[in-house]
Amino acid sequence: MYIGLVRHFKVDCDAQVFMASNDFKKWVIKYDDSGVIENKFETQNIKWDKCFSSDLPRAIKTAQTIFEGEIIKTQLLREVPLSPICETKLKLPHRFWCIAARIAWNFHHKSQTETRKDTEKRINEFLNSLDTELDTNILVVCHGFFMKVIERELKKRGFVGQNIPNRPIAKNGTLYLYKK
Repeated sequence: MYIGLVRHFKVDCDAQVFMASNDFKKWVIKYDDSGVIENKFETQNIKWDKCFSSDLPRAIKTAQTIFEGEIIKTQLLREVPLSPICETKLKLPHRFWCIAARIAWNFHHKSQTETRKDTEKRINEFLNSLDTELDTNILVVCHGFFMKVIERELKKRGFVGQNIPNRPIAKNGTLYLYKK
């Protein structure tokens, strides 16, 4: 059994260099609704039997481009939501908001709409649903930060494969392969 993790294609959405918390909230919504910039995709000569995708538009478009056949869309594969860690009119760097939100998520900060435990629960629910697919090669199209958390769980379950980098995170439209 192979599981291939793919981060959606690059999102066609620029961000202001500096933004207040409310601007960051608006940017997150804009990012979620933006289109993608396609790139060449390598299947690594594996015949993919099934494809699961996050139900966010950027992942669905990527899945439709790289997989021929039915795509199973699920909220379980959505990116970990980003929320500002505080309300302020002070304009801070866009990168600050993104990094601070991920640190807050890691420490279960109340500013984040989903906790680390909630994310891990979603991932386990998804992976548990694949337990009957032992002889199936599964392509999973999702999101960069979420992929790092899936990778940890796959390795706990005995899968071996590539390490997704922490910085920069997974490359857009690139296959990361795991085998059990």
